[in-house]
Amino acid sequence: MTLAVNHLAFGYPDHRVGADLNLTINPGEVLCFLGPNGCGKTTLFKTMLRLLKAQGGNITIDGEDISQWPRQRIAQVLSYVPQQHDAYFPFTVMEVVLMGRSAHIGLFASPSHRDYEIARQALNSLKIEHLSDAVYTHISGGERQLTLIARALAQQTILVIMDEPTANLDFGNQVLVLNAVQRLARSGITIIMSSHDPDHAFQVASRVAMLKDGRLAGIGAPQEVINQASLRELYGVEVSVMEFDTAAGHTAKLCVPMIG
Repeated sequence: MTLAVNHLAFGYPDHRVGADLNLTINPGEVLCFLGPNGCGKTTLFKTMLRLLKAQGGNITIDGEDISQWPRQRIAQVLSYVPQQHDAYFPFTVMEVVLMGRSAHIGLFASPSHRDYEIARQALNSLKIEHLSDAVYTHISGGERQLTLIARALAQQTILVIMDEPTANLDFGNQVLVLNAVQRLARSGITIIMSSHDPDHAFQVASRVAMLKDGRLAGIGAPQEVINQASLRELYGVEVSVMEFDTAAGHTAKLCVPMIG
C-alpha cells in the first residue's frame, strides 16, 4: 500500500504545527523522520493515524482519502508503536500483544485460538517468545519496546508507524529494536519512524525526511541527505559525517558531533 500526504496542514485546534507537507511513502520502505524537538514529528504521526484531524490537505492510502474511514478500518491498515507506554496494570506480555487483535475481533468477543496463534507468531518473529508469561511492567525498557512492536505485528497491518522507538533505551536495547525494524522491513512491512539519531537512519532507513518547523527541509536516501550542511541546518550544531569500512566488508557512515 502507498501512503501519500498531500498539501497537509496539521496541528492542534489552537496551534498549527506544520503546513503544505507533501510526501509519498512507498510499499516496503523504511522512511525515517529526523528533526529537533518540537518540529512536528509526533503531531504528524498522530494526524496520519487520524488521532488528530488534518487542518488542511489530505492523507490517502492507495489513492483513497482516509478522512472518512471508520476507526476499525484505520486500525486494520495502520498500527502504531508509541514513543513511550506507561503501564499501570500487571498484564502479561502475551496479553499486551493480544491487544493488537482488537482491530479484528468484536467489541465484546474474546480472543480466539487463531488470535493467540497470531500473537505467538509476532512474539517469535521478534525473538521474545520466552517473555510470553512475563509481567509487562517487570521487563526491561527494550523488551517492553519489542513487546509494543509485537503488538503492532499482531494487528496485521502492512503499515507501521513508530514514534522514536529507541528513545530512552540503552545501547544494547537500541540495537535490539533496530534489528527488529530491519527484519520487519525485509518481510515487506512499510515502516514510518522517527529518531533523534542520524546514525539510526543510516543503519535502517531506505529514505530520510528532515522535518523543521513543520515543513520538509529535505528528503532522499540517507547517503544523499544526511551531511554536515543539512545537520547544521536541522539542529544548529557542527557535525562531521565519517565514512568507514565495517568488519563485514561494507562501507558505512557515522555522525560525529564537534564538541568543544
